[in-house]
Amino acid sequence: MDIDNTLVSYAESEPGEKLMALFKRIKEIGFEIIFISNNHKKRVETFVRAMGSRYIENALKPFKRGYRKALKLVKPFGKDAIVSIGDQLVTDILGSNRFGIDAYLVKPIAVRTEKWYTRLNRKIENYALRKIKKHYPEVYRKFGVWDE
Repeated sequence: MDIDNTLVSYAESEPGEKLMALFKRIKEIGFEIIFISNNHKKRVETFVRAMGSRYIENALKPFKRGYRKALKLVKPFGKDAIVSIGDQLVTDILGSNRFGIDAYLVKPIAVRTEKWYTRLNRKIENYALRKIKKHYPEVYRKFGVWDE
C-alpha cells in the first residue's frame, strides 16, 4: 500500500484515528499490510511506527526493486496473494503491473500539496486515462477509476 496521497496528504505525517481503525480491521480479517513508498526512510518510518507494519522506503516505483523487496517479506505467498493500492498511474499502478501484481488506483487525497514532479506525473496520468477511457472503456472501468 502506498502512503502519500493514497492514505494521507503530504502535509500529514501520521495516520489518524479512522485510518488506524481501518488498519486494525484489515489485520483482524487476516491481511498483512506492507507499505511501499518512494519517499525517504524518515517519512515512511514516522507514518508506519504506530502500526508496527513492515515497509519499503525509497522503492523507486515504477521499477521492480521495491516490489521485489515486498515479495520477499511475504514469502511463502506469491504475487497472486498480493494486491497493490496507490494513487498514481505512473508509479503505483505501472510498477505493480510490471511486476505482475493486481493493483487498484484510488483518488488522490490532496493534489495541492504534491511535489512538482508528482504534478508532472499527474499530467501524463490524466492524458493516459483519457485515452484509456476513450479506446478501452472496459479497462477503464476495471481500474475502478473515478469520473470527475
